Amino acid sequence: MSIAGRDENGGVFRGFATLADVLMHRSVRLLSAESEGAIVACTLIAFVAAWMLFWEVSTASVDVHYDASEAVVWAQHFAFGYKHPPLTGWLFALWFSIFPQAQWAMNLLTVLTGAVGLAVGWRLLRDHLDRNRAWLGLFALMLIPLYDVKAEVLNANTVMIPVWAAALLFYLRARRGLGVVDAFLAGAFASLTMLGKYWAVFLFAGMAVAALTGPGVRRFWRSPAPYVMAAGAAIVLAPHLWWMLTQSGASVQFAESVVNRMPFSAALAKSANYFAGSVAYVIGPLIFFAALLPSRAALTDTIWPTEELRRQAWLLLLVPLVLPALVNLFVPYRLTAAWTTANWALLPLVLYGSRHLLIDERVSARAGLATLAVTLAILIASPVIACVRLSQGHDPYRPHFQQVAQIGETLAGRPVELLWGSEGIVSGMPFYLPKVRAARSSRRTAC
Repeated sequence: MSIAGRDENGGVFRGFATLADVLMHRSVRLLSAESEGAIVACTLIAFVAAWMLFWEVSTASVDVHYDASEAVVWAQHFAFGYKHPPLTGWLFALWFSIFPQAQWAMNLLTVLTGAVGLAVGWRLLRDHLDRNRAWLGLFALMLIPLYDVKAEVLNANTVMIPVWAAALLFYLRARRGLGVVDAFLAGAFASLTMLGKYWAVFLFAGMAVAALTGPGVRRFWRSPAPYVMAAGAAIVLAPHLWWMLTQSGASVQFAESVVNRMPFSAALAKSANYFAGSVAYVIGPLIFFAALLPSRAALTDTIWPTEELRRQAWLLLLVPLVLPALVNLFVPYRLTAAWTTANWALLPLVLYGSRHLLIDERVSARAGLATLAVTLAILIASPVIACVRLSQGHDPYRPHFQQVAQIGETLAGRPVELLWGSEGIVSGMPFYLPKVRAARSSRRTAC
């Protein structure tokens, strides 16, 4: 290589280094500013804008997800239960009473749900961590794909994200301060999570184990907090329990349908795959932790914290994560790591809470820049993803490449009383025909 070529390459590298230094300096100043709330709000607004753009571009070639079309049918009439518990249907009914029934509005609802979950997660982290650790935790949560790139549509999994985090937030506050209001809200949000999906039974299990452990357990049970918490949970959950006892019990039937008979070896393999998938989903936060170069003392304090509330957080994270795999060994079911969507709000507190870890403004700034770089890379890839959807053939959840939308446009406003056809087309039709009513059989769907 000539001297001129080496000088040119060196200039490019020096330019990148200078840019990196400038970005780092400005990021440190921004994260150190006094207006913490405003910076968090701007960060979450940027999160919404980025992922709205991603979903608008990457799904431009396909129809609306079947989960959204199904939830639109639920939203047409208020009930205390559907195929799933009712929270998704309730949220759809409220949202589409304000916004038009359009793809962009559906995307906005999904992204906002993740952003609200992150906002509650920030408050949860800030209750127990200093600012720099909380910033690192927020950026780590943004790297979990279940909050964004895997949150393709608001469904029974994603709807749990903010309410699960809120249940943890108020439980830990009630455990520390024994406040009656915090205790009631902890129980109420735990039941709201159950109204999102029965997977929340593992959240209840985690709260039960945490409530029975730790040096403050006697103080906790001698206060009104656990009993007020139980009352809050019962009040919110009672209408759905009444529906289950008096109505068709469709949600129970659907829950039973996910149970699969299989040999123990197959169940063991499924549980192992569940753990492997769960670790894969949180590889970003784990990389951040490894980059901190934790000492042996930090590792020990992370694996089993010395502080009571951090130990409570560890149990609240670990029990709902491990218990599903153990249950699967005895009652095999359709277990998948994607169902851990709502379970990760406490992960940053567990990973970054040790006082043996040195986390300053530069560490949190690097994490923020890394998260930004990953997000921009995914945004740049969104047109490619849209093209891949077209070239790969039918998507089992978003089929027909806008054929359903086109059929919906031709039928809109016409006095159609009955529409019958393949499940692939008819299942997606309710979203594009707001006044349609669907009647589903095991083999076909009529609208």
